[in-house]
Amino acid sequence: MCIYIGSRTKDPDPLKPEYKYMYQRRFLEAACVDVNKDSEEGISKKVSGMWSKFEEDLYCNNGQFDVQNGSILKYAAVSKFDAFIDDIIKWKINLNRVDPTDKRTILDYVKYQKEKNAGNALEPILQEYYELLRDAGAKHKSEL
Repeated sequence: MCIYIGSRTKDPDPLKPEYKYMYQRRFLEAACVDVNKDSEEGISKKVSGMWSKFEEDLYCNNGQFDVQNGSILKYAAVSKFDAFIDDIIKWKINLNRVDPTDKRTILDYVKYQKEKNAGNALEPILQEYYELLRDAGAKHKSEL
């Protein structure tokens, strides 16, 4: 999955126009979603259920990612992949997992990255992610 996130790989034969990325196809297929029959609520339920089962395996290692075996959520944030962030929120993915490697949630990580990039062009993007994630129910480790 990390390769699809990092490269923003397009699906050569999208399931529907709104599903233009390969990560979407892979998650929807893994969750046994039928995009022509399942409602948005049904899709969210299936994808979040599948995610919960495999959450421990959804991590990335990449030279441009500063967390060894870090959550794919964090990798998407540091890669500035808006579509993925929007999808995980829409699919109601668990946003409060604490990674065993860096001991942070996605919200902790985005806050750390925002502070690290204070005053440069990344700060407003990371602030937007922080607010989106917070509004979607993401918490800091200290709040769990």
